[in-house]
Amino acid sequence: MSLPLIVKSKLFWKYQGTLDCCWYLGWGDGTSVAKQNVYINDMDKFGIDTITINLLNEAISTPFTGEFMNSPYSQQKVDLMFGFIDRLKARGKNVVIVFFDCPRDDKGKYPFWKFTERIGPFLEIATKVFAPKVDGFIIGIETNRSPTITANRGLSIEEMDLGIGLVQKFAVRTVNGVEHKLPVGTHEQSYRIPSKADFIGYETKNHPFHGDNVSVKDMVADVQGLVNAAGGKSVWVVESNSSEGSQAKAQNKALANMPGVVGVGGPV
Repeated sequence: MSLPLIVKSKLFWKYQGTLDCCWYLGWGDGTSVAKQNVYINDMDKFGIDTITINLLNEAISTPFTGEFMNSPYSQQKVDLMFGFIDRLKARGKNVVIVFFDCPRDDKGKYPFWKFTERIGPFLEIATKVFAPKVDGFIIGIETNRSPTITANRGLSIEEMDLGIGLVQKFAVRTVNGVEHKLPVGTHEQSYRIPSKADFIGYETKNHPFHGDNVSVKDMVADVQGLVNAAGGKSVWVVESNSSEGSQAKAQNKALANMPGVVGVGGPV
């Protein structure tokens, strides 16, 4: 994965007739080899070349058998994740790892945000483990978002730059003796621009479930606002419309043709 390019990702898909998302297919609760394979086939069906996979969600996703960074890894989950990545790469797909999910969930069964001092070491270890196999990294899902269930917050712009800078130190793949830096970016529903980000991942202002209600013109205007704020950084529209229909395709085609946009999320 190198920038600039047009990344064709697809967060939402239909599994057994029900709308689902690909964030947690790696080792999230409820995933399986069979489910992963159905998603890969869905990627092929819609001409999708890139997947985003989350590592940590306090409700449904962790590689640990117990406490975050204080218990062994689940070998079953690790095998599930890396087997999935291997099959994705065999089918010619880009894989982008998303470390965290926001908002924070103090009642979740896999808490990690409260272990502040362990976040940095996890980022270093995880980046070193995944960099030889994947194509890029995103710090977190909706990292600007403040939760409603607790008084906690998302990540400040300073925390974002700190995390991005740390990951960038280790987001390197060596091929034939040559080091290649892997891009590290964001996913937010905001116009915040971390200074260290290699690209800006975006969720449009609308809820994706209501994407069909947004005109092509209005969606383009929304993304143009981010492009204007980005100061030349590439924009990847990761999340905009959960539909697979004609309106989503028209939106994505228009977004893909915008200068400054390097990726779209959905069928084109």
